[in-house]
Amino acid sequence: MLSQDQQIQQVQQRVLDIYKVFKALCEKHDLQFFSSGGTSIGAVLYNGFIPWDDDIDINMPREDYDKFIEIAKTELPSHLELFNAVNSTHSDIHFLKLHDNRTMFTADILLKYPDCYTGIFIDIEPVDSAPTDSKEREKWYYEVDRLYCYDLVRKFGKTYLYPDTMEWIYPNRVKRAIAYYLLHLFPSDFFAKLYEKKQKRINRLYSFHEATHVTFPRYGMFRSNHMWETSASDWNGYVEYPFEDTTIRVPTGYEDIMLHQYGFIPTMEKQKAYETAADTHHIAGGKLDLQRSYKEYQNDMRKIGRASCRER
Repeated sequence: MLSQDQQIQQVQQRVLDIYKVFKALCEKHDLQFFSSGGTSIGAVLYNGFIPWDDDIDINMPREDYDKFIEIAKTELPSHLELFNAVNSTHSDIHFLKLHDNRTMFTADILLKYPDCYTGIFIDIEPVDSAPTDSKEREKWYYEVDRLYCYDLVRKFGKTYLYPDTMEWIYPNRVKRAIAYYLLHLFPSDFFAKLYEKKQKRINRLYSFHEATHVTFPRYGMFRSNHMWETSASDWNGYVEYPFEDTTIRVPTGYEDIMLHQYGFIPTMEKQKAYETAADTHHIAGGKLDLQRSYKEYQNDMRKIGRASCRER
């Protein structure tokens, strides 16, 4: 049996292979993309993965993001697929996963929902423009983050970040209970679709290349160190950093983005301290199988479901 370190190394190699295909397609079609989150930290501090990380995080301007979705329909190799979470009934994210369909890598909380299964993946998230006025922008961030929370509560109820998911919106427990009840009157994918619709609408109103600020499809961004003050100019260019045996584009405003997202600019000292406190990542909280396809697991769940129905 492989140790967790050996598993992470194998996952990282598969993730890197996926990224290289993605990178080649973006370069072929002149699409903008950037590293984000832990991947930017890894590129800057390690010239590769953070040692315990098991995916790659990518951001793309919405226009390039939409183009990539169309390109992926015809140009991906047969072992790679694009999972668009907005079209999934139970997904807890609102963006894309480019994943290896020969594998299985799905979070524990999603194992009850086969429509969310994927293989080993990279995350690809759109960067949308945001209102120019600071107060309008803050209000906008609050609105889309609230929709994201509604989506999580509608799909997962009290098993997913509840009551924290709703507490910041409804500090009053009675109002929170009423809201919790009302949310379940809507279809399970209603709030994810509404969220996506609103993000696309704001992007049409404020062109990414003309916008002063940007917004992201992530839960909790409203509460992330004034994330609504992240400047669009942070994404105007990139620095090509070594990343394992290839390279990755780190946005020129990396430090400003990190400051708004995490509240500090990561350094090796801070990163080491963080790794000591939290030495696991996705791999400790999900189903990983490098030998069997996620589709086989979906079939297994369908068989279990049919057997349960017959027993009733």
